[in-house]
Amino acid sequence: MRRRIKLFYVLVAAFVIVACGLMTLNRLDQEIAVLEDTVREVRLQQVAVEAEKSEMQKEIAMKDTQSYIQEKARTLYGYVYPNEIRFVVVNPEALYDQEIPAEVEIVEQTAEDTAG
Repeated sequence: MRRRIKLFYVLVAAFVIVACGLMTLNRLDQEIAVLEDTVREVRLQQVAVEAEKSEMQKEIAMKDTQSYIQEKARTLYGYVYPNEIRFVVVNPEALYDQEIPAEVEIVEQTAEDTAG
């Protein structure tokens, strides 16, 4: 009889240990799945950031050229080369309508005008 009671306690203890182990294993599997999803999301974000970085490097390389700088100086700031005449269109709608004559204002600028 005592042997049966000891065996019963040993079996109950073994069952509890196995059950706790299975529950822990299940919880760890769930945590691993969540972490794998997080890793996938971070890798996708990394690819997107690398693509954005590549685009920005291309943009920097393009904006670092002399022709880009000259074009921006002309369009944004109105710079002209010495002895160059700049035309400003006052009524751009007139360029596409043949019945209305185009009103154009001629502005002469020299290198001294744009520098100061």
